[in-house]
Amino acid sequence: MEDVLTVRQLRAWQAAQNKVKIVSWEDGTDEQIAAMVAAADAGQIDLSDYWKAGDTRTVHLSAMPGSVPDASESHAAQDVQMVLTDPGHYTLATGKKCSFVVLQKDCLKEYGVMNSRDIDSGGWNGCPRRTWCNSVYRNAIPATLRPIFKQFTTYAANGTGSSSVASSDYFALFSEKEVFGSTRHANRSAERQNSQLTWFKTSSNRIKRVNGSAHYWWERSLRSGYYYFFCCVTSSGSADWNSADYRRGLAPFGCI
Repeated sequence: MEDVLTVRQLRAWQAAQNKVKIVSWEDGTDEQIAAMVAAADAGQIDLSDYWKAGDTRTVHLSAMPGSVPDASESHAAQDVQMVLTDPGHYTLATGKKCSFVVLQKDCLKEYGVMNSRDIDSGGWNGCPRRTWCNSVYRNAIPATLRPIFKQFTTYAANGTGSSSVASSDYFALFSEKEVFGSTRHANRSAERQNSQLTWFKTSSNRIKRVNGSAHYWWERSLRSGYYYFFCCVTSSGSADWNSADYRRGLAPFGCI
């Protein structure tokens, strides 16, 4: 009887024919990682055959100058630990599901505000921090790796109202429901299309550090009924909220 190739074996053969070097998320060079993602985008390989949730990679971010939402805020060049998690959790602009969510294990070394004016009636969609995520932060990603991150759809309240607004982001902050699985301070109706990531079902993963110490970190959700409070996660991993001009930890995420 002739041998029948498994789907994984067939993909491996296709990768070999296209000279795609298979490397781990942790140890591959930026060029090798980018080549594997490009091969996956072309349907030649499935990243889940080689990478898995929990895989961690050190990524060097270039310096980020002061800009929106606070010109006095800047970030030094630094290394961050980027973790793969939750395959298929978000829908990409192409209509396909993402291969993986890529999140920062901890926050940047410097704090940041959501809005320096302590107001944001436009919700996440009109928030200066969203602009920063999709411009300043995105540009700090190494040029070779930047193309692996795809636009995806996020949902959040339209300011003080309960309507859910869709945004197309390359990088974003998590919502309250995505972290906790329910809403305590955010508008329940506005978060109805969001769901908890498997990563955050482990409570210790909700604790993020700034320079080695557990600290509050921002979410994209507005506190329900207010136009100047955003939701955040406390240093102990609980749900809370703060004024938009408070300086808290920043941990954007993207999708590949």
